[in-house]
Amino acid sequence: MIDEKLKERLRSATVEALLEIRAAYLSTPQANALKHYELIETRMRSAARMTSNPEEWATMMARMLQLPAPSSRYSAALLALTHLAHENKCASEWLDLIEREYSFLLVLMRKIVEERREARAAEKEGAVA
Repeated sequence: MIDEKLKERLRSATVEALLEIRAAYLSTPQANALKHYELIETRMRSAARMTSNPEEWATMMARMLQLPAPSSRYSAALLALTHLAHENKCASEWLDLIEREYSFLLVLMRKIVEERREARAAEKEGAVA
């Protein structure tokens, strides 16, 4: 059983990985900007059910979403996530966390995307003024 502090760290690492997966997906020619959250959700849950560790999960996500070679940020996010799960010997619990909290993880991801969008808009607005 993982404690709340570790759960929060796993959520954060998962969301960072999902943000990088999202960015990689949106850079592909087949990306559907209107349905990408729904697509990521279904693939995330499916991969969590069919794999036994974060490495397999990340590989399955990349295959299902037809992602290009990972960027350095994407690689760093996945390495941080796998390291955290293995360091705490909780890879299977992490997969269970995805299945139980997939909606919450997507909410966190969307919130960060929106905050970043607002920060960019404010930065542009400040540069224009």
